[in-house]
Amino acid sequence: MKNNRRCTRYRQLRIPTGLVAAFLATSGVIGVEQSALADGIVRCWGSNLQGQCEPPADLGPCSSIAAGQAHSIAIRSDGGVRCWGLNDFGQCNTPLDLGACSSVAGGGFHTIALRIDGGVRCWGRNDFGACTTPTDLGPCLSVAGGHLHTIALRIDGGVRCWGSGSWGQCNTPADLGACSSVAGGYGHTIALRIDGSVRCWGWNAQGQCNPPADLGPCSSVAGGEAHTIAVRSDGGVRGWGSNYYTQCNPPSDLGACSRVEAGDYHNIALRSDGAVRCWGMNYDWQCNTPPDLGPCLSVAAGNYHTLALRVPPPLDTDGDGRPDSTDNCPTIANSTQADCNNNGVGNVCELAAGAPDLNHDTIPDTCQCLADLCNGDHRVNGADLGYLLFEWGPANANTVSDIDRDGQVNGADLGYLLASWGPCPH
Repeated sequence: MKNNRRCTRYRQLRIPTGLVAAFLATSGVIGVEQSALADGIVRCWGSNLQGQCEPPADLGPCSSIAAGQAHSIAIRSDGGVRCWGLNDFGQCNTPLDLGACSSVAGGGFHTIALRIDGGVRCWGRNDFGACTTPTDLGPCLSVAGGHLHTIALRIDGGVRCWGSGSWGQCNTPADLGACSSVAGGYGHTIALRIDGSVRCWGWNAQGQCNPPADLGPCSSVAGGEAHTIAVRSDGGVRGWGSNYYTQCNPPSDLGACSRVEAGDYHNIALRSDGAVRCWGMNYDWQCNTPPDLGPCLSVAAGNYHTLALRVPPPLDTDGDGRPDSTDNCPTIANSTQADCNNNGVGNVCELAAGAPDLNHDTIPDTCQCLADLCNGDHRVNGADLGYLLFEWGPANANTVSDIDRDGQVNGADLGYLLASWGPCPH
C-alpha cells in the first residue's frame, strides 16, 4: 500500500482587482503575476483510483488548476470552481455561495479558493483547522496548501499560515519580509520573497528547508513530500531535500522553464515554450506526459497524478480546419480559401452575401468575364454580341453563349452581355 503521507502545493494566480492594482503600484511588490491566462482545457494523467484524472464532461474551458492528495480542482472561465476525485472529507463540495474565484489550491484533503475580491475560502478536512480562515486575514493575492495546513499571501506581501503546525510550518519567520509567491509541502512552507530569494520553514528531516547557498533569485517555487523545487530567474530548475526518486535532478535537456509544481515524489515543469516535462517517481505513470498534450498554460500536481491546462485550440467556427483568425470566410466551410478577386473575402462568403453567379460555378461573376464569348480579348463588344446571336436558341453544355446555364441562349443572356459591355473588370 502506498504511503498515506501526501503533500500538495499549488499555483498562485492573479487577482487584477482595483485593490491589488493599487497595492502593486505603491508597495514595491514587483514579482506577483498579474496577467490573466487565456482559458484552456484540463488534461490529467497518473493515478486515477479516485477519479481524480477524469475531468467532468461539462467542465469547459478553465483558467486555473490545482490538486490535492487525490482530488483535482479547476476554475472555469466564469470564475466558478469545480472539483473531482476523492471526496471523503467534502473537499470536492464547492460551497454554493463561493462566488467567482481567481485562484485555487489543494491541501491533502482540503481545497482553498481565492475569490476575486481577495477573500479566502476553504473546505474539506478541518480537524487541524486547515479550513478555518483567520478572521483578520484580509484580502490576499494567492493561496497554497500543505498536507494539513493552508498558506496565504496577503496583498501587503505578508504570509499567513494556519492549520497543523506540528513541525513549525505555520510559524512564519518574523524577518521574512514581503513575498510574491507561496507554496506548501507535506509539512513545510515555502515563500518566494520579492527579491527572488527563497525561504522555507517547517519539517526539515530531509533538508527540504535548506535552499542551496548558490540558488540565486527565483521566479517559481513548489514543495513535495520532503523536497522543494524552484525555477531560477534564468529559467533553470533546482531541487533540494529528499532525492530517493531523483526528484531533485531535473533532466539535463529540460531547458528554460516558467514555473514548476511538485507531487509527493515527482515534479512537473512548464517550459518557456509551453511544453510540459515531468521527472521523479513514475509508479502510476504520473511522469508520462501525453504525446498529444501540446503547449500548456499551467501545470499542477497531486500526490500521484499530474494536471495540465492546455492552450485551447484556435477557434474554427465552420470546422474546415482553418482557424477563424486566418479564415477568409470563418462562418462557411472553405478549406481552399478561394478568393478570386484577392479582396480578403472568400468566394463562398461573397456568394452567400448575394454576389451573382449566373453560371453556378461557385465563382462570383465579378471575378469572371462571362460575356467575353468569342475571342478572349477581355472585352465585351460587337464580336461577342454577334457570337451570341449566332448561338441563339437551345443550348448544351458546350454552348458558351448560354451565360446563365439555363439551357437556352435567349434574352436573359443578351441582357447580361449588354450589361457587361466594355472592358472586363478583372
